[in-house]
Amino acid sequence: MAGVSRFGLGYGDFSIGASFRSSSKDLDPQKGTTNYFDVQLGYHNRKWGLDTYYQTYQGFYTANTNLIQLFPDLKFRHYGLMGRYALTDSDFSVGALMDQSDEVKNSAGKIYLIGGLQQHEMDSPTSLLIQENAGINSDLEKLRKLKVSSLNLGLGAGRYWVNDNHFFIGAMLDVMGTLGLYTYENDSQVKEESSYATLSPDIKLGLGYAGQTYKFGLSAVADITTLRTPGSAFIKPASQKLLLYMRIML
Repeated sequence: MAGVSRFGLGYGDFSIGASFRSSSKDLDPQKGTTNYFDVQLGYHNRKWGLDTYYQTYQGFYTANTNLIQLFPDLKFRHYGLMGRYALTDSDFSVGALMDQSDEVKNSAGKIYLIGGLQQHEMDSPTSLLIQENAGINSDLEKLRKLKVSSLNLGLGAGRYWVNDNHFFIGAMLDVMGTLGLYTYENDSQVKEESSYATLSPDIKLGLGYAGQTYKFGLSAVADITTLRTPGSAFIKPASQKLLLYMRIML
C-alpha cells in the first residue's frame, strides 16, 4: 500500500502504534485502493511480553499473475492477544532488538514459550480464485466467508551480537502451532464447521548503534498466519513491517 506511514509512541516497556495513509497521489490506479484500520499495543520486558492488535482491510489485488485482478470488496479482519515468556535467563529482550526500548547487551540467546488467542475473518462476495484458475478447485471457488478462532502455542528463539564499537545485529524466530475452529460459508449460504492444525512462522531482524547518548537502528518483521480452506487449500495472511528509529538519551 503506497503512501502508508506508521506512527508509534513508547514509554518504558510499553508501545502503541497505528497506521495511516499520508497521501494517495502515488497509488497505482490499476491496483485499486485498500481501506484499512490498524492499531497495536505491546508491552515487553526481559522476562515476558504481551501484544494485542486489531486490523481490518478491504480491497486487494493479485500479484505475480499475467493480468492484475482486483478484489475491491474482499474484506479481512484480524484481532488477538499474544504473549511470550522466557524459558532461559539472559539479557536478550524483544524491545532491545526492535527499537532499543531496553538496553542492548552482549549476551547469550534466549528461548521463549509463546502463545495466545487470535480471530481471523474473511468476507468476499466473489470467488477468491483468479480468472485463469477458474474451475481448478470448486470448493475454494465457492467459498464466500471464513471465520477462524484459534489457539496458538509454540517456541521462539532470539539473539543479538554487539561489537566493541556498540554496533549490533540480531534476529528472532517464532514457530507456532495453530489449532483453529473454522466456520465456512459458500455461495449458497451453506455453513460448514471443522477444525485444523497448521504451522505459522514469524521472524524479527534488528541492527543498529547502541551508544550511551545516541541510539539508532533499523528493524523488520515478517509475520505469516496459515489458515486452511475448503478444497485442501491455504490462505496465508502476511504482514511485513520496517522501522527506522533514533533515540537521544537525556
